[in-house]
Parts: sequence; C-alpha cells; structure tokens
Amino acid sequence: MENREEIEKKEESSAPDPVVPDPPATEKPTEDGADDTTVTVGEMLEELDHQEKVANMLFANQNASVCTFPEGYKPRQPLFACLTCTPAPTMAGVCYGCSLNCHDGHNIVELYTKRKFKCDCGNSKFGDKKCALYEEKDPVNEYNSYNHNYHGNFCSCDVFYPEDDSGNELLQCEICEDWFHDIHVSPTYVQYETERTENSGVECASMICTSCSKKLPFLSQLKNGKDILCHSKLNKEQIEETAEPKAFVIEHFRKKLCRCADCTRVYDLADCEFLLEEEDDITKFEKDSKDKIAAEPQPTEADEMRELVREVGMDGAQRIYEGVDTFKRKFTEFFGGSSDGGRPVSVEDVKRFTESLKADLDAKRARMQ
Repeated sequence: MENREEIEKKEESSAPDPVVPDPPATEKPTEDGADDTTVTVGEMLEELDHQEKVANMLFANQNASVCTFPEGYKPRQPLFACLTCTPAPTMAGVCYGCSLNCHDGHNIVELYTKRKFKCDCGNSKFGDKKCALYEEKDPVNEYNSYNHNYHGNFCSCDVFYPEDDSGNELLQCEICEDWFHDIHVSPTYVQYETERTENSGVECASMICTSCSKKLPFLSQLKNGKDILCHSKLNKEQIEETAEPKAFVIEHFRKKLCRCADCTRVYDLADCEFLLEEEDDITKFEKDSKDKIAAEPQPTEADEMRELVREVGMDGAQRIYEGVDTFKRKFTEFFGGSSDGGRPVSVEDVKRFTESLKADLDAKRARMQ
C-alpha cells in the first residue's frame, strides 16, 4: 500500500516539464545612447507569427522525407549548411529533407533559397557520412556555387549570423544571393524604403549589391525609367555613369530586361542569363508556396492531436499538451495576462521568467529524488 507522500511524488513525476527558453542575448544600446531593450508581449507574438509564416512559405512545396539530388540543379530551393559535418574551409549545402533526416541536432545554418543547386549531402565533402535519403551521390557537384554564407557568414562585414545581435535588417542581393545589413548596403535603400512607405509603394523590389552593380553595370540603367531598356544601345555617356557602382534597389527589374538577341548575348557573357528564367524569380517561388498553402485545408486541433499520438503515442502526446498548457499558464501569470499585449517586456523580464521556470524545475527534481 502506497502512502500519500509516495503518491504525490508519482503525480509530480508524471507531470511534464515546462519548456524553458534560453534567455536572449543582451541588446546593444542604440546610436543615440538609449537602451533599446524592451518589446511588448504583442510584438513578441507578432514576430513569432511572422517567423511561422516565413517558414511555411519556404517549405510548403518541400518534401521532408526526400533528398532533391535526383532532381538535379533545381532552379530554386531552400538550402542549409551543416557546420557540424562540413566545418570551414569546406563549403557544402544540403536540401530541406536532408537537413531534417541527416543533420538533425547538428549546427545548421539556414541559407533561405539558392538557385541552380544540387544537394551535397553525403558526397565527398562529408567524408564517410552517407546521405540517409539518397546514397548514390556524385563525389562533387561541379556546377554548384558557394560563398561565405555556407560558413555561416553574411554581409560585407562577414558577420556570423546566429551571433548577429545588431538588430539590423538583412537584405538578399538578387544576383549573388548574399545577404547584407541594410546599413551596409547604401543610403539608396533607406531612401527607397522611406519613399515606398510614404507612397504605399509596391513590395516587389530587388536589391543589387555594390559588387554585382560593378560586375553588371548595365543593370543600374534599369532604375532610370519604366520602359524596357536595350543594353546593346547604351551610349558612352550612359556607360560612364556606372563608373562608380553603388548598391541600389529597383522594382520589377526583371520585367525591364530586354530580350533581344544582342541583350541575350550580353546576359550569357555576364553569366546572368538566369535573370530571364521565370523559375529563378524568388517572387514566383514565394507565390507558388502561398498558393499551395491557400489551397490546402488547415489542420484542426484534433488533426494535430491525432498526428502527435501517431508519432509519440497517447502518453507522450498528453505529456506534451500538458507541458504546453503549463508553460502558457506560467507565461500568463508572469506577464499579466494575454489581454495586456501592449505591456513592455524587457530583457530582464525574460531572464526573470526563465529563472522562475528553472527554479520550479529544480524544486520538482529535488522532490523526486
């Protein structure tokens, strides 16, 4: 016969541990000296919702159980770099399916999307490690292109992205597909964003970095006017205008590209013929994903529960749901209720919340010993 103390210990041990998030890195003061370390609960939830929408958009058309290697050099797909399997100086990229099935738990860097890339997972760059989804790989994918993103570095400042706490927006160059901080692009971007906001402008704009502007000087002429520009007819004065290339932002620039025989040869010689391919356009990739999401029925809570039971069993699913409920209750108690979405939340608030959760866990473990 169990006594009351033993029963209480069993009940406590069966309750799931609440998820304890890592405290965020301390934010740096702003340039004017103010300590910009607070957000509101509403802003936190909005950011989480935004991240979920971006993830859905990226992976809606991806198969989590398939390696894309047999599909060849895909026009565009989400890619990842595994710093665990291929640390610097090696550069390699893996597809969405391989990131989940072959590199789960590894140090993964998300690269957003890249063009004309064949999955490297399990090839010679990975030593003895084979791909769990498709083992018959070529030793090297000779037509893949790489940059410092595959080491986890971005922008002209070469920042290591997971440790980037600058708070600045990152923009992807339409040509080289590297990412740059908005403050490191040029005043052009800041000016464009201001004008777009004031005029409720379109959002289908592309950024061309300084390096690519120098490599492809004819592109800078596209921002002058709305008509299609035949690059083969540029005069000397127009060409000289690009002597000092700068990064720039342009709307719908692909529609302005001339497709005559002479211009097509220019693109081929400049290795940017992909700009004429519809499948290369990131806006089409995003639209296709959004269309698929809109066409598919959204799973209900009951559907999600059944899927969870299928994966981890009834006991496991119940523990997960109870753990989520415990976390939500403690979160609401600590931050004053969900109706207080405008309440400022500082870094110190989050640290105290994290410490309170850890204290509860420590107390629970002590009782179980």
